[in-house]
Amino acid sequence: MSNTTAEERKAADGWKSVGNRHMASKEYEDAYEAYCTAIQISPLGPSSHIYLSNRAAALLSLKRYSAASVDARRAITLAPTFGKAHARLGQSLYFIKDYAGAVAAYENAFQFEPENQ
Repeated sequence: MSNTTAEERKAADGWKSVGNRHMASKEYEDAYEAYCTAIQISPLGPSSHIYLSNRAAALLSLKRYSAASVDARRAITLAPTFGKAHARLGQSLYFIKDYAGAVAAYENAFQFEPENQ
C-alpha cells in the first residue's frame, strides 16, 4: 500500500520524465539525480519500482554496476513481475561477473516480458 499522496506521485512522475529526457540525451549523472529525487518523493508509491529500475539504467550507463544491481533488486521487491528490472539486474550481474545470477535474471525477464526478447 502506498503512503504517497496524489500530489507527491505527480511530482515524482515529473522527475521521472526529467530523468528520461536526460537518459535520451546521454546525460546519465543528471538522469541519476532526477530519479533519486523521484524516489525520495515517492519511495513506496505505485510507480516506485519504475523509478528504481530507471535509476538502475542510469547507474548501468555510469558503469556503477553494483549499485545498479541494488536498485534492480529493490525494484523487483516492489514489483516482482516487472521484467525490465530483472533485465537490468541481469545486465548489472553480468558486468560484476556473476554470470549464473545474470542468466537467472534474464530468464526471469523473458518469463515476465516475453515480447522484449
